[in-house]
Amino acid sequence: MKKIELPNYITGEYAVGTECFTITDNARSEVLGPGTGPRKIAVRMYYPTNKSNVAGLERADILSERKANALAKAYYMKIKDTSLFKGDYYEHVPHAENQKFPLIIFNHGYNAYIECNTFLCCQLASTGYIVASVGHAYEAVINEYDDGSYDLYDKKINKKMYDNMFKTLRDQKKLMKEQGSPEELFEKFDFFQKEHMAYILGRLPQWAEDTLQVVNALKTKYADWINFSNGIGATGHSLGGATAYYLCHHSDDFVCGINIDGGVFGEYDGMIMKKPFLQICCKENYNVVTRALMASEAPVQCEIFEDMKHLGFTDAKFYIPFKSLAGKMPPLEMHERLSTLHLEFFEKYLKTAN
Repeated sequence: MKKIELPNYITGEYAVGTECFTITDNARSEVLGPGTGPRKIAVRMYYPTNKSNVAGLERADILSERKANALAKAYYMKIKDTSLFKGDYYEHVPHAENQKFPLIIFNHGYNAYIECNTFLCCQLASTGYIVASVGHAYEAVINEYDDGSYDLYDKKINKKMYDNMFKTLRDQKKLMKEQGSPEELFEKFDFFQKEHMAYILGRLPQWAEDTLQVVNALKTKYADWINFSNGIGATGHSLGGATAYYLCHHSDDFVCGINIDGGVFGEYDGMIMKKPFLQICCKENYNVVTRALMASEAPVQCEIFEDMKHLGFTDAKFYIPFKSLAGKMPPLEMHERLSTLHLEFFEKYLKTAN
């Protein structure tokens, strides 16, 4: 069996520490899953630590056995190479002494998982960022919590999401073939999302609220670790990328953002983006992201990948062998390009911003 070649994703001056914690939002009642109790939010932190702090320590697992099994079942995978689940990072080690680092929030995509872009998050942490990855209860494949409990994706969501799946897929296929200016394409996408994606439009503010609850907790829990003086950066894949765009519009805490191949869902009539934003997408998804290129007073950048597919922007590119799902670009090259785009963008608009 050929061993999967993983990236060298710790290229900065720091080693990477990790720890997880749970937030309970008593102000919101859970409406998914069994629909009981307050909303819970899982968080995984990636942070810089001095290399001397990890000398001789055993590396942490990226995925627990329970999470690996849940992902294998959800994605119909046969897990053959367990090296994918051993990270180049360490649990509960001290952060880099006498230093504060800027904060980046990462949000996963729908029915994904909190570690779906671990290699990217570790790359960012090794170069001097603290990255908090947010897990959305019942909307990820699985979330695990401090008390040992966990929840799985709520399959009832699939019925809520589509009133008529055949019509939605038909209209989506038609939308992807449209041509025109960014404004013309957005008009067609906006009609599509209002016609078919009411459920997602309703969940987007809840994902933003999950993220803001994490930010509030970090301001208290990690005040000695994080430099908030330049604000916070946001990134995410798929709906997590749409959440980054939403947060840059609606929260003063966030000063810049990146959307990794997410349709720019949301209602922004008459709104002007005032934060620098980077839109990353595969060519076939361009028609659902053009809102990010419009109505902006701040720098906007768009990077289109000709030979990529949606899942290829996550770590899944290393273990899903089907190019129809992950794209044709070699996984190591894809990781390097995605990391470089993030590092250059956040260096300019977050780390050294005035």
